[in-house]
Amino acid sequence: MKILAFILALTILFLSAKPCSDGQNFEDQKHEEISVNHNHQEDSDDSCPITCICNCCGISMTYEPLATYNFILQIDISTELISTYQSNYRFDVHANIWQPPQIIS
Repeated sequence: MKILAFILALTILFLSAKPCSDGQNFEDQKHEEISVNHNHQEDSDDSCPITCICNCCGISMTYEPLATYNFILQIDISTELISTYQSNYRFDVHANIWQPPQIIS
């Protein structure tokens, strides 16, 4: 298991160290291009690493502080019975059939 973790750590390290080549694209050499119309979806020669640290392949991350909530715990448990169910079965029947078996000697 330690060997697997070591191999995984080395793989992630080597993949994140691969340099970007966004500036080497032919369309990035034109400086008169308007950046709003620049589409990086058609770039097949981008060699961004798998960890996405290039400018056009990366994602924008924002920090949102965590909101804390204070919940008031109410531990009042009601013991009041709120049911109108009445059972029609009688369980206090003592018939002879419910006697334990007896040894005949």
